Formats: sequence, C-alpha cells, structure tokens
Amino acid sequence: MEAWLVDLISYSLYVGVGFVSALYVYFVLRKKVLGRFWAAFLLGVIGAVMGSFLLDDIFRKLTDVFNVNILSSLFFSCVLIWVYSLATPGGNEK
Repeated sequence: MEAWLVDLISYSLYVGVGFVSALYVYFVLRKKVLGRFWAAFLLGVIGAVMGSFLLDDIFRKLTDVFNVNILSSLFFSCVLIWVYSLATPGGNEK
C-alpha cells in the first residue's frame, strides 16, 4: 500500500479515536468541559496521538491497526479529557 495512504488512514484513526472518546466523556459520562464538545474532541485527538506514542510499549501489539495502537490511544484520550474536565470550573458537578 502507498505510504501516503497508510499515513492518511493512521491520522484518520487518531481523529476517530478522539471523536469516540469525546462522545463517551461528554455525552455518556456527562462531564462538563470548558469549550464543550469541541474542546473535548480536540483534547481527544491530542490524547490519542500522545497515548499512541507514550503507551505503545505497554500495550504493544494488542490492537495495532495501521501503526496506530487503538487501545493506548483510546485510554489516554479519555484520561486527558477527564483530567481536563476536572480542571474545568464546575467540572465535578453532573
């Protein structure tokens, strides 16, 4: 497969994981986030990228799809959004 296509799919997976984690934290857990859903989405994408790089050795080869470790990306993006929601004024309220 072409290298640019693999990169495009990898980046799309990061965005997708960030989107799913933002949906979960914002709508299912009903955490208040400064910036609402879009801030949660942006933090989810950032967390997905960071989690894939930082936690890759821990979750090695569990769910490696197009060079993206989905499990570590999803875990770290949810944690990042959750921590940000705790720092949000009124974030502990439901």
